[in-house]
Amino acid sequence: MWMTRRKSTTAPWETPVSLGTSINTETWESVPRLSDDGSTLYFNSARPGGPGSFYNVWQASITPVVDLNGDGIVDADDMCIMVDYWGTDEPLCDIGPMPWGDGLVDVQDLIVLAEHLFEEIPPVE
Repeated sequence: MWMTRRKSTTAPWETPVSLGTSINTETWESVPRLSDDGSTLYFNSARPGGPGSFYNVWQASITPVVDLNGDGIVDADDMCIMVDYWGTDEPLCDIGPMPWGDGLVDVQDLIVLAEHLFEEIPPVE
């Protein structure tokens, strides 16, 4: 499965990105659905380990990318990056209120970042 965004219903879609190996396997994944609050992705998969005999419903948490500079820790450097894009629609910093943001870098995004301050972020697979 892949994901893309757009700024409005009339804007062009951004370049799609893969959801990575924690979602995509060598089996078949389909029928993605988001929870009402946008924090969980539900999808069907034929991966092993489910309770059914073939396709099962799986879920994955959707978390915002808060390590904006990718150095492995959420800190003041990330906050400075967010401030640099304050009031814009920069996708890197537009992380709240849902993980994919609301189209504006503002206090909602700062709140999400602050909730993760000083967390160490493991590298992406």
